[in-house]
Amino acid sequence: MKREQGDLPVEGATGSIMNDAVLERFRANTQAACSRLGRFFRIFEVNTSLPGSDKKKTAEKVAGIVLDLISDQLEEEILCINKAEAQKIFQEKSSVTGAKASELVNLFVNQGSYIPRAEAEASVEMLQALPVVVVRTKGGQVLRLRRREKQEDNALHERLVIWAGGHVRREDAANGQSILQGVIRELHEELRLSLEAQSLNLLGAIHVDRGGSTARHIALVYEWRAETDDVTVVLSNAEFFERRGTSLSGKFVPLEELRELQNFSDKLEPWSEQIIRDLLDGGDHLAEMKLL
Repeated sequence: MKREQGDLPVEGATGSIMNDAVLERFRANTQAACSRLGRFFRIFEVNTSLPGSDKKKTAEKVAGIVLDLISDQLEEEILCINKAEAQKIFQEKSSVTGAKASELVNLFVNQGSYIPRAEAEASVEMLQALPVVVVRTKGGQVLRLRRREKQEDNALHERLVIWAGGHVRREDAANGQSILQGVIRELHEELRLSLEAQSLNLLGAIHVDRGGSTARHIALVYEWRAETDDVTVVLSNAEFFERRGTSLSGKFVPLEELRELQNFSDKLEPWSEQIIRDLLDGGDHLAEMKLL
């Protein structure tokens, strides 16, 4: 049909394919395929029909997903130290605070080496630095998250955590103190929070040797407190489950509520248990220790 000058494009009209019934079946079949293939592929949903959706937010979400996927494929060189040197500081304890925690940070910064991530994961002699941040409101509520891992058999998959962070890359050392620059970068990637180094307080360090991936890492635990009780975070879809309805993800909760979760180790991962028990609010005096 020839469109006369001044006519508007067809809008609201239906045809054999473009009608509500067919489109609904197409959507249902697509969702069923995603559910069936989700164990084999990483599938991301971008719903542009939600209220408040706009081009900028959609573009930012898609760009974030793509950048996360590209980052996964790059061969990272990550910061590690010799396990024997770290054990001298921990002395068979699973957590340290104060001067010993600072000593561990300095050990990584001054004597650590950057090795390919695959090599680090396979090594029994090296421990990887994994600086993490506990995000809190001014009133002390803690950000509780639910991890999303690539492999469903990963011990962290769908477990509740109270930290965000990641490995320290070689390029982090070019911008300042490598540990702090690494965790600042990770916080921006995972939660879209832009922090300054001086706003982070070192609470302590944790090494939980229960086998698996966790045993190959040392958590260097920092705390960041917001200046208000109104804190906005944007969860990385590749790292965390987004909060949906009454989901247990991406929510600020009182410390007392987290302490109750310590009785349910199937929900709370080991580092979070240790942080709650040993580092938080007994606790507030440690928050005065600022490492630049």
